[in-house]
Parts: sequence; C-alpha cells; structure tokens
Amino acid sequence: MKVGIIGGGFTGITAAYYLQKAGHQAIVLEKESYLGGLAGGIKNAIPNPPENWEWDLEQYYHHWFTNDAFVFKLGEELGVADKFIKKHPQSHILYKDKTYPLDSALALLKFPHLSLVDRVKTGLTLAQLKYRFDMNSSKKFENITADEYLRKHSSKKAYELIWKPLLVGKFADKYKEVNMRWFWARVYKRTSSLVYYQGGFSAFLQDIADASKKLGADIKLKSSVQEITKKDTNQFSIRHETSGTQEELDVEKVIVTTPPNTLPFMLKGIPEDYKEKLKSHEGVGALVIVLRLHHPILDDTYWLSVNDINWPFLAVVEHTNFMPKEKYAGERIIYIGDYLEKDHPNMQKSKEELIEMFTPYIKKINPLFSNESIIDSYLFKSNYAQPIPKLNHQEKILPLKTPITGLFLATMAQVYPWDRGTNYSIEMGKKVVEQMLASSD
Repeated sequence: MKVGIIGGGFTGITAAYYLQKAGHQAIVLEKESYLGGLAGGIKNAIPNPPENWEWDLEQYYHHWFTNDAFVFKLGEELGVADKFIKKHPQSHILYKDKTYPLDSALALLKFPHLSLVDRVKTGLTLAQLKYRFDMNSSKKFENITADEYLRKHSSKKAYELIWKPLLVGKFADKYKEVNMRWFWARVYKRTSSLVYYQGGFSAFLQDIADASKKLGADIKLKSSVQEITKKDTNQFSIRHETSGTQEELDVEKVIVTTPPNTLPFMLKGIPEDYKEKLKSHEGVGALVIVLRLHHPILDDTYWLSVNDINWPFLAVVEHTNFMPKEKYAGERIIYIGDYLEKDHPNMQKSKEELIEMFTPYIKKINPLFSNESIIDSYLFKSNYAQPIPKLNHQEKILPLKTPITGLFLATMAQVYPWDRGTNYSIEMGKKVVEQMLASSD
C-alpha cells in the first residue's frame, strides 16, 4: 500500500517509519526546506546559520519531561537512547520585576508575596491535581473553567498573582473560556527534571527520518501540496509542487498532519458538517525572538515565566542554562517568547521592532543587556501554535479517521487533554498507522 503523508513534523515522520516497518510505502511531502514543523531547527531555516555551532537549535524552545514515554521508547527502538540528556534546570517566575523560584513545594512555601494560608492552599491544590486525578477521573474538569476552579481552590490572591497572568499571557481575552482539564494535564505531566537530545530535536527527528528512509520511505522537502483529489474508492491524487516542478502523486491512502483548518483548502468535496468541525478548532499563534548573546541574561535559571500582563512577552528561556554553551561556540542562547492571535500588531512587527520593544523589559531582568550584547538574532512566527480548549472540549476532538474513506487526520489539535508536544506527536504518528492498518476501508 502506498500512503501519502502531508507534513514532515514528528507525527508525519513517525508515521512514515511505522508504515515502512509494516511493509508499506510512505511518501512524505513537506513544504519547508527542513523537517520538524514547530520543532524544526534553525540551521536549515535561515540564510546564514552559525557555522561554528556543534549542535542545532530549535526555532521555538523545546524540552521533554521524564515521563514522555513515547519519545524514549522510540529512541530505544532506533538504538539512540544513549543520546538523551537528563538535567534538573531551574524555573522561576517574574513578579514585580524580581525573579522567584516556584518549581517545588519548598519554593512555594518560601514565596513571600502570598500569605502562609494561601501558599498552603495553593500547594494542596497542585498536589491534588497531580496525584489524585488521572486521565479518566480528570474528565470532571471538562465542564469547569480553569479561571473558576483556580479562583476557588487556589485562593483568589494566588490566582491573581500566579495563574491568571499565565492564562492571559497564553490565551489573551479567551482565558476565561479555557477548561480546567487542560490545566490539570499541564500539572499532571510536569516533572522537575527535563530531557534534551544530543544535537537538538532536529537531530532526533533526522534519526527517525534516516531509519524511515533506510526502510524505503521517500521524504520530499520543498513540496507544497496544492490539491488532494479522491479519484475512486481506493485512490487519491496529490498535486504538489516540489522545488518548482509540478507533480502528481497517486496513493491509496493519505495522512494529513497540518492544522485542521488547512484540510478544506487541499481537499474539495468535504462534507459540510465535517468542514464546520474542522473550522471550529481555534488556536493562537506564537512568536519567538532567538538571541545569540555575549553574556547571560539570567543567572542560573533556564525558564522564567513573566507573571505581569503588562509586559510584552510571556517567557524568557535561557537555553544555555539547560544545555552546555560550548555546544554553541560559547554563546549564550536566549528565547523571548509570546503567544498571540495571528492579527495581533506584534505579529506584524519586524525583528528589529520587537527587539527595540523588548529591550527595556530585558534590561529590568539584566541591566547589562544592550544592542552590543547581541551577536545575532532570529525571529520565528507561527499562526497556529496552541489550540484553545474550551468547555467540554473532549466532545469536539476529531477522530483520526475522517469521513472521507482512506483519509486520516493527525494533528496537534487532537492530542487533548495533553498540551501540544513532540511526545504526543510521536504517539499520534504510531496510532494513526495502527488505525489505518486495522481499517477495512
């Protein structure tokens, strides 16, 4: 069986690997010049990449938790488990222009801006979320918002100081609509130790791609899909442009891994009710400035959450406080990240405009920062980086198998209640192949 896969991120490449293992032919069509999607590296995405770096770097900050089992199981299967690196980096929050650790029970108990009662109440709430509820029992959170639940259970002040700024920072004016089950999953999955890969996430994806190609997969870069046509019961035709040349690809089945709302633009004749479901999946975009610096911004902190809705960004992530700076020629690597609607004014700004806007705030964290600190910088934007999970969101999750016989949809929007991440992309890539092979269609 020949299968066309639209998108060369972790889901698409994992699906190609398992299809080839099962004895089928996978053809991956990726519109960019590199693999990875939101987990793609910068070296193949920019005109003049740093030549003296030993490792690649993600366009958007990434790490794994120690319980991301699908990642590690696939690594073992590929024989690359020794390339995973586990560390225990520090995570802080910024409040009133000062940073505080808040990544452990002890740190929470020492946090000076909450009363002892509020600290204990917040700690008990987090402990219950992590240890009392599981995938099944957490369904009770489907019909209550994170705003309502956390105001009541974590104390009003703790909510206003800790949780509300993070919800607003990610979901803007829709923050009151986000359900509590999404928040539960964030707490449940979080681990204090984090994991990375030698060479970066792109190196791991390349190892999966190499294993797939060794089994016979065909992975085409710079291949933009214009149209998918259902020719008959057992045949699709995919019209695509590869490196400037128009081509037609005939396949028996198709896996689409791009955002749900892109499918109606590729495939005509989708049932109207299903088309409406595809369009109903809302999401927010993201932008990230990557700074290559002569000096650090944060002392030893890897992740700094900005708990101030008046700041123009949500997170400062110092990658070289997680991984060795020597892998990046001794440079300090900083991400400045934010989640925004695609029509937000900041999404229209240039890299230079954003750095100018961000600089006064970065200087509040580290007064030494200036334009002279910067070796180079990069801007990355995505219009769809985070689904918006509203009340009873589980009922809206689309199955992998679509109403179109032979066509499967496997996207970030379908990993709920888990937050988007490459662990779930790998799980989905394997699962969609299992469902396809089990299907009688």
